[in-house]
Amino acid sequence: MFENEKILAKQRFTEFLETKKMRKTPERFKILEAIYSQSTFFDAEKIKELLQNEFPVSLATIYNTFELLLQCNLIIRHTFDLRVVKYEKTPLGSSHYYRICMQCGDYKEFTDLKLRKRIQLKEFSAFKTQHHSLYFYGICKKCEKKNIQKFKNSKI
Repeated sequence: MFENEKILAKQRFTEFLETKKMRKTPERFKILEAIYSQSTFFDAEKIKELLQNEFPVSLATIYNTFELLLQCNLIIRHTFDLRVVKYEKTPLGSSHYYRICMQCGDYKEFTDLKLRKRIQLKEFSAFKTQHHSLYFYGICKKCEKKNIQKFKNSKI
């Protein structure tokens, strides 16, 4: 599965760079390869660490490549709170759901087959959905317990 995704991503990125008349550098393709070997979220530092021994690249090169990959829809940028920006590859037909704590910034991905089916059944006029993400913001159990404890202590 991952190998097929890598091949398709490389083809799409090559076509994108050719259309934009941009250079097809080895650095860009090594970054893409590192991204498509990930099964979860990543950031520039993680990609730099993965490539560090085999093919060292600067953070600037990684961020510039991320911008190109965002433009050709090969990755998605998630801003879970003001402090945390993560990226994720975007295989076609995928759906991603996240719970994000507004207090501590913790985030968790979850699946919900009923929700996914309901969204897939939704038809939009003149629009075909390729993939989607859904974010739920609230307070996690850990922070809720802290808040209750603070409230109890302040009443004493």
